[in-house]
Amino acid sequence: MNMLLRFFMMTSLLKQQLKQQSVSEYLSVETLTAPVVRQYRVLPHDMGFRDHLPNYRYLSFIELNVTRWLVTCCHQKGIKSLNWIIAMQEMVYLKEIKFLDKMTINSTLIGWDHKYVYFEHRFFVKSQLMGVGMTKFVLTDQTGQRTPAVLDMTGERLTDVITTWNAHQVAVKAAKPTIKA
Repeated sequence: MNMLLRFFMMTSLLKQQLKQQSVSEYLSVETLTAPVVRQYRVLPHDMGFRDHLPNYRYLSFIELNVTRWLVTCCHQKGIKSLNWIIAMQEMVYLKEIKFLDKMTINSTLIGWDHKYVYFEHRFFVKSQLMGVGMTKFVLTDQTGQRTPAVLDMTGERLTDVITTWNAHQVAVKAAKPTIKA
């Protein structure tokens, strides 16, 4: 329930801000890769039973930042709506985030290919890095077409991290389960 309230508050405030901006035909790489930086306070209903922010809550905060990025990009392009589907996520947890901590999440588009869009997410508390996440997702339009080209992301723009991450995903899919007695 907490995330729904945060989502609706964020989208309504964002829509008010975007009404004042004009629509352009082209999104620059600088606009696409501009980080989405948001701050959140860890509230009681965010907490897990082990007295820190549980793993699944990190992913919920990531979704809020990606939604903000997507709504902003769609507005700038004059696109009514665009959906996204998570294809893969990975988190590296460095330190626990505790009750009432004010965390800052920095989400940045780091690349794309013909099908997927890749984000990096960094979680900070008082300038201390607490976790790093990667998200790979598919953009779909009203017809179900899967393409990042709708937001002017043509060709490929991949980093070594993305290439390695994709190779690992392929290896995991190809691995045959082995059970030793």
